[in-house]
Amino acid sequence: MIKSVLALILLTLCLPTQTSAEVEDNIALGIEAVTGYRSGYVYRGFELAESTLDFQIEAEIALNNHTFLNVGAWYATETGNGDFDEASLFTHLRFEKSDSLTIGLSASYHSFSHSTPPLSVMFNDGADVGAFGSWHFSKDFSATLGAYYDTGAEAWYGHLETHWTKPLSEKSFVSLKTGVSYVNDYYGRDGINDAYSRLSLTYHISDTVSITPFVGGSVLLDQADAGNDQAYGGIWFEVRF
Repeated sequence: MIKSVLALILLTLCLPTQTSAEVEDNIALGIEAVTGYRSGYVYRGFELAESTLDFQIEAEIALNNHTFLNVGAWYATETGNGDFDEASLFTHLRFEKSDSLTIGLSASYHSFSHSTPPLSVMFNDGADVGAFGSWHFSKDFSATLGAYYDTGAEAWYGHLETHWTKPLSEKSFVSLKTGVSYVNDYYGRDGINDAYSRLSLTYHISDTVSITPFVGGSVLLDQADAGNDQAYGGIWFEVRF
Protein backbone atom coordinates (compact mmCIF):
# COMPACT_ATOMS: atom_id res chain seq x y z
CA MET A 1 0.00 0.00 0.00
CA ILE A 2 2.75 2.44 0.94
CA LYS A 3 4.60 1.77 -2.31
CA SER A 4 1.45 2.33 -4.41
CA VAL A 5 0.60 5.60 -2.68
CA LEU A 6 4.18 6.88 -2.99
CA ALA A 7 4.33 5.98 -6.67
CA LEU A 8 1.17 8.03 -7.27
CA ILE A 9 2.61 10.98 -5.35
CA LEU A 10 5.88 10.88 -7.28
CA LEU A 11 3.98 10.76 -10.58
CA THR A 12 1.88 13.73 -9.54
CA LEU A 13 4.95 15.78 -8.61
CA CYS A 14 6.53 15.00 -11.98
CA LEU A 15 3.54 16.36 -13.93
CA PRO A 16 3.82 19.92 -15.34
CA THR A 17 2.76 22.41 -12.70
CA GLN A 18 2.59 25.57 -14.84
CA THR A 19 -0.81 26.05 -16.46
CA SER A 20 -0.18 29.31 -18.31
CA ALA A 21 2.57 31.59 -19.55
CA GLU A 22 1.56 34.08 -16.87
CA VAL A 23 2.28 31.57 -14.11
CA GLU A 24 5.65 30.73 -15.65
CA ASP A 25 6.58 34.39 -15.69
CA ASN A 26 5.69 34.93 -12.02
CA ILE A 27 6.78 31.72 -10.30
CA ALA A 28 10.27 30.25 -10.60
CA LEU A 29 10.04 26.47 -10.30
CA GLY A 30 12.82 23.91 -10.09
CA ILE A 31 12.43 20.13 -9.76
CA GLU A 32 15.11 17.62 -8.75
CA ALA A 33 14.86 13.82 -8.72
CA VAL A 34 17.42 11.79 -6.76
CA THR A 35 18.00 8.06 -6.50
CA GLY A 36 20.74 6.52 -4.42
CA TYR A 37 22.26 3.64 -2.52
CA ARG A 38 23.79 3.63 0.96
CA SER A 39 25.45 0.82 2.88
CA GLY A 40 23.56 1.75 6.05
CA TYR A 41 20.65 4.03 6.91
CA VAL A 42 21.25 6.11 10.03
CA TYR A 43 18.51 8.55 11.09
CA ARG A 44 19.08 10.90 14.01
CA GLY A 45 21.75 8.62 15.41
CA PHE A 46 19.67 5.43 15.12
CA GLU A 47 20.55 2.66 12.67
CA LEU A 48 17.25 1.79 10.98
CA ALA A 49 18.45 -0.37 8.07
CA GLU A 50 21.49 -1.81 6.36
CA SER A 51 21.95 -1.67 2.55
CA THR A 52 19.25 0.71 1.36
CA LEU A 53 17.96 2.17 -1.90
CA ASP A 54 16.25 5.55 -1.71
CA PHE A 55 14.32 7.75 -4.10
CA GLN A 56 13.37 11.41 -3.75
CA ILE A 57 11.67 14.06 -5.82
CA GLU A 58 11.57 17.68 -4.69
CA ALA A 59 10.20 20.90 -6.14
CA GLU A 60 11.40 24.37 -5.12
CA ILE A 61 9.16 27.36 -5.76
CA ALA A 62 10.53 30.89 -5.49
CA LEU A 63 7.62 32.88 -4.07
CA ASN A 64 9.68 36.06 -4.35
CA ASN A 65 13.34 37.02 -4.32
CA HIS A 66 13.72 36.10 -0.64
CA THR A 67 11.09 33.43 0.07
CA PHE A 68 11.26 29.81 -1.10
CA LEU A 69 8.88 26.88 -0.66
CA ASN A 70 10.09 23.28 -1.06
CA VAL A 71 7.79 20.25 -1.27
CA GLY A 72 8.72 16.66 -1.95
CA ALA A 73 8.41 12.95 -1.33
CA TRP A 74 11.00 10.38 -0.27
CA TYR A 75 11.02 6.59 -0.16
CA ALA A 76 13.63 4.14 1.13
CA THR A 77 13.67 0.35 1.03
CA GLU A 78 16.17 -2.08 2.50
CA THR A 79 17.80 -4.53 0.11
CA GLY A 80 19.13 -8.02 0.81
CA ASN A 81 17.60 -9.85 3.77
CA GLY A 82 16.04 -6.77 5.34
CA ASP A 83 12.47 -5.62 4.84
CA PHE A 84 12.58 -2.04 6.18
CA ASP A 85 10.60 0.59 4.26
CA GLU A 86 10.05 4.28 4.90
CA ALA A 87 7.88 6.74 3.00
CA SER A 88 7.90 10.45 3.70
CA LEU A 89 6.25 13.65 2.51
CA PHE A 90 7.99 16.90 3.42
CA THR A 91 7.89 20.65 2.98
CA HIS A 92 9.85 23.61 4.25
CA LEU A 93 9.57 27.36 3.88
CA ARG A 94 12.73 29.50 3.87
CA PHE A 95 13.04 33.24 4.37
CA GLU A 96 16.32 34.90 3.42
CA LYS A 97 16.35 37.76 5.91
CA SER A 98 19.73 39.01 4.71
CA ASP A 99 22.83 37.79 2.92
CA SER A 100 23.90 36.22 6.22
CA LEU A 101 20.67 35.01 7.86
CA THR A 102 18.09 32.48 6.69
CA ILE A 103 15.20 31.27 8.86
CA GLY A 104 12.60 28.65 8.09
CA LEU A 105 9.81 26.31 9.06
CA SER A 106 9.59 22.62 8.19
CA ALA A 107 7.02 19.84 8.34
CA SER A 108 7.11 16.20 7.28
CA TYR A 109 5.24 12.95 7.74
CA HIS A 110 7.05 9.60 8.05
CA SER A 111 5.59 6.13 7.67
CA PHE A 112 7.76 3.15 8.71
CA SER A 113 7.20 -0.49 7.79
CA HIS A 114 9.02 -3.71 8.73
CA SER A 115 7.86 -7.21 9.64
CA THR A 116 11.04 -8.20 11.49
CA PRO A 117 12.57 -6.48 14.54
CA PRO A 118 14.45 -3.28 13.57
CA LEU A 119 18.19 -2.90 14.01
CA SER A 120 17.85 -0.36 16.84
CA VAL A 121 14.35 0.69 17.93
CA MET A 122 10.98 0.62 16.23
CA PHE A 123 10.12 4.12 15.02
CA ASN A 124 6.44 5.11 15.02
CA ASP A 125 4.63 6.80 12.15
CA GLY A 126 4.10 10.49 12.72
CA ALA A 127 4.57 14.10 11.76
CA ASP A 128 7.72 16.12 12.37
CA VAL A 129 7.41 19.90 12.68
CA GLY A 130 10.08 22.44 13.50
CA ALA A 131 11.96 25.64 12.88
CA PHE A 132 15.53 26.39 11.93
CA GLY A 133 17.92 29.27 11.39
CA SER A 134 21.14 29.39 9.35
CA TRP A 135 23.96 31.91 9.58
CA HIS A 136 26.09 32.18 6.45
CA PHE A 137 29.62 33.18 7.40
CA SER A 138 30.54 33.13 3.70
CA LYS A 139 29.16 31.64 0.49
CA ASP A 140 31.03 28.41 1.33
CA PHE A 141 30.38 28.02 5.07
CA SER A 142 27.24 28.15 7.22
CA ALA A 143 25.91 26.97 10.58
CA THR A 144 22.33 25.85 11.25
CA LEU A 145 20.42 25.48 14.52
CA GLY A 146 17.15 23.53 14.38
CA ALA A 147 14.51 22.21 16.79
CA TYR A 148 11.80 19.70 15.82
CA TYR A 149 8.91 17.93 17.52
CA ASP A 150 8.28 14.33 16.42
CA THR A 151 4.68 13.24 17.05
CA GLY A 152 5.59 9.58 16.51
CA ALA A 153 8.14 9.71 19.32
CA GLU A 154 6.19 12.36 21.25
CA ALA A 155 9.54 14.02 21.87
CA TRP A 156 11.88 16.81 20.77
CA TYR A 157 14.99 16.57 18.62
CA GLY A 158 17.48 19.40 18.09
CA HIS A 159 20.76 19.82 16.25
CA LEU A 160 23.54 22.27 15.55
CA GLU A 161 25.38 21.59 12.32
CA THR A 162 27.83 23.21 9.92
CA HIS A 163 27.99 22.94 6.15
CA TRP A 164 31.12 23.69 4.11
CA THR A 165 31.62 23.46 0.36
CA LYS A 166 34.60 24.06 -1.90
CA PRO A 167 34.60 24.10 -5.71
CA LEU A 168 37.24 21.84 -7.22
CA SER A 169 36.54 22.77 -10.83
CA GLU A 170 33.73 24.17 -12.95
CA LYS A 171 32.04 20.77 -12.80
CA SER A 172 32.78 19.48 -9.30
CA PHE A 173 32.78 20.47 -5.64
CA VAL A 174 33.37 18.84 -2.28
CA SER A 175 30.95 19.22 0.64
CA LEU A 176 31.31 18.49 4.37
CA LYS A 177 28.45 18.46 6.86
CA THR A 178 29.14 18.02 10.60
CA GLY A 179 26.86 18.31 13.59
CA VAL A 180 25.80 17.35 17.09
CA SER A 181 22.28 16.52 18.23
CA TYR A 182 20.28 16.74 21.45
CA VAL A 183 17.13 14.79 22.31
CA ASN A 184 14.49 14.91 25.02
CA ASP A 185 13.22 11.39 25.87
CA TYR A 186 13.53 10.39 22.21
CA TYR A 187 13.05 6.61 21.85
CA GLY A 188 14.81 5.96 25.13
CA ARG A 189 17.55 8.55 24.71
CA ASP A 190 17.75 11.79 26.63
CA GLY A 191 20.28 14.61 26.51
CA ILE A 192 23.25 14.84 24.19
CA ASN A 193 22.74 12.28 21.42
CA ASP A 194 25.37 11.93 18.71
CA ALA A 195 28.02 13.67 16.62
CA TYR A 196 27.69 13.08 12.91
CA SER A 197 29.36 13.99 9.64
CA ARG A 198 29.09 13.37 5.91
CA LEU A 199 31.71 14.06 3.23
CA SER A 200 30.57 14.11 -0.40
CA LEU A 201 31.97 14.86 -3.84
CA THR A 202 29.59 16.10 -6.53
CA TYR A 203 30.41 15.94 -10.23
CA HIS A 204 28.14 17.61 -12.79
CA ILE A 205 27.97 15.31 -15.79
CA SER A 206 25.89 17.96 -17.56
CA ASP A 207 23.83 21.02 -16.65
CA THR A 208 21.00 18.75 -15.49
CA VAL A 209 22.69 15.53 -14.33
CA SER A 210 25.05 15.01 -11.37
CA ILE A 211 26.58 12.12 -9.46
CA THR A 212 27.59 12.29 -5.78
CA PRO A 213 29.53 9.61 -3.89
CA PHE A 214 29.62 10.10 -0.11
CA VAL A 215 30.80 8.66 3.20
CA GLY A 216 29.47 9.44 6.64
CA GLY A 217 29.14 8.35 10.22
CA SER A 218 27.49 8.83 13.60
CA VAL A 219 29.19 8.58 17.01
CA LEU A 220 27.04 8.25 20.14
CA LEU A 221 28.06 10.78 22.79
CA ASP A 222 26.28 9.16 25.75
CA GLN A 223 27.76 5.73 26.49
CA ALA A 224 24.58 4.75 28.32
CA ASP A 225 22.52 4.99 25.13
CA ALA A 226 21.50 1.79 23.38
CA GLY A 227 22.97 1.35 19.91
CA ASN A 228 26.37 1.56 18.26
CA ASP A 229 28.53 4.03 16.40
CA GLN A 230 27.88 3.84 12.66
CA ALA A 231 29.80 4.38 9.41
CA TYR A 232 28.37 4.17 5.91
CA GLY A 233 29.01 5.04 2.29
CA GLY A 234 26.90 5.46 -0.80
CA ILE A 235 26.17 7.30 -4.01
CA TRP A 236 23.43 9.59 -5.33
CA PHE A 237 22.38 10.17 -8.92
CA GLU A 238 20.61 13.51 -9.42
CA VAL A 239 18.55 14.89 -12.31
CA ARG A 240 17.24 18.48 -12.43
CA PHE A 241 14.33 19.68 -14.54
